[in-house]
Amino acid sequence: MKEGVAHTGEFRPALLDLFACLISFSVAALIEYAWVGNDIMDRPEPWVFPWLLSAVIAWFAMVFPETQWHEGSRLWIDGFFTVVAFNLLVQCALIYLFGMTPASWLVIVLGSALSMGIASLLRRWIPLGSKDDRQGIVLVGPCHFPVAQLDNTLRKHIVGGLADEGPGSLPAGTPFLGSSTQLSELCETTRAGRIVVSGKPAGATLTQLLQMHYAGIEVEGAAFFCERELQRVAWQESQPADLLFFLNPNTSRAMLAFQAIYKNLIGLGLRVLAAPLLILISLLIVLTGGGSSSMEQIECLGYQRTPFQLLRFRVRGSDGNLTAIGKWIDRLHLTNLPLLINVVRGEMSLFGPAPVRTVFANHLLRMLPPYVYRFTVKPGIFGCYQAHLKETGGLPDEIARLEYDLYYIRQESPSLDLDILMRMLFHRSAVKSAPPANTSDLIGTS
Repeated sequence: MKEGVAHTGEFRPALLDLFACLISFSVAALIEYAWVGNDIMDRPEPWVFPWLLSAVIAWFAMVFPETQWHEGSRLWIDGFFTVVAFNLLVQCALIYLFGMTPASWLVIVLGSALSMGIASLLRRWIPLGSKDDRQGIVLVGPCHFPVAQLDNTLRKHIVGGLADEGPGSLPAGTPFLGSSTQLSELCETTRAGRIVVSGKPAGATLTQLLQMHYAGIEVEGAAFFCERELQRVAWQESQPADLLFFLNPNTSRAMLAFQAIYKNLIGLGLRVLAAPLLILISLLIVLTGGGSSSMEQIECLGYQRTPFQLLRFRVRGSDGNLTAIGKWIDRLHLTNLPLLINVVRGEMSLFGPAPVRTVFANHLLRMLPPYVYRFTVKPGIFGCYQAHLKETGGLPDEIARLEYDLYYIRQESPSLDLDILMRMLFHRSAVKSAPPANTSDLIGTS
């Protein structure tokens, strides 16, 4: 086993980020100068100092947390707010301690956005090198997460898998390289730079994995690898005791209050805008169908397993077939429009795990113990599973549904809600193939 791995170009990403911050805040300062005029020249400090300080503060916020903010829109949004917040906090402290003149909001917000954007483009266009070209990934142990859904570039780096149980325990298409006892030899003969461990392989001891880690090879559990790369919690890769601490739901009162405010306000606004359409469709259903009610109620389990009546338009007749008006409502994907009423009532949210009919929820609770975590948040109209349905092949899968829902519970944030919304808007095939709360396997209707 090699005693170390050479790190080439280790500081190049940080230097690129610094260059991006200096350029971005320079542009923001010039825009401010063009907007404000000569007023900035009347400041007691040199006018160049505030934006230069802001650029350095932004660079510290981008580099030192070591987050992969340049990989994915949601991480980019989180990184942007982190840079802005860190800049404001540091400059407020400097104002209090030294009475310095801070940079304006325009410079901080615009400079932070430009810094994140330019730095992302530079990292994509300029090769940064790698750790001794060790980009190969070795899977150790029986892996249950869907390797086929990984990014194409990442999937090409998978050298193969080592499993004591044989090739059948590895994901389909993964080359079988032998048992876990051959791990050291494999890392020598291949350019493996990452080891993904699943379960407790008998041939790979903790001491051996620690030695590889200190030699520069990244070692991580399959559950963490799956969560980062696929945005889903591979609960089958964790022990029952690990789930107690790993699946820590968001119970912060401040965060729950903040999310309730903006989600309910948006839901109320959409409810007001959709009111004429709700009334019109309800009248058409009653007049053409001859029924007494335009909506049907389905009992589902909500927050903390509290039953509630889910509302949706009645589009089927007594024979179970779509009515004439129901065909148009279903074709226009308006069947679930009354869910906005559930949102206004406080029974549902705009974003969260899809609602599940009570009888199915109780059955799944008995079969899948982690299923109980779904009820630590309100059910939502839009969820992670619907947003990623195209990546799962468009087929209903309760295991995949649960893994995406658990990821939402762990990572619940406004930026994740925005990421789900963007995926739903720009992946129309995913939305059309499975409208939220409208599939028969989900709530046991139709």
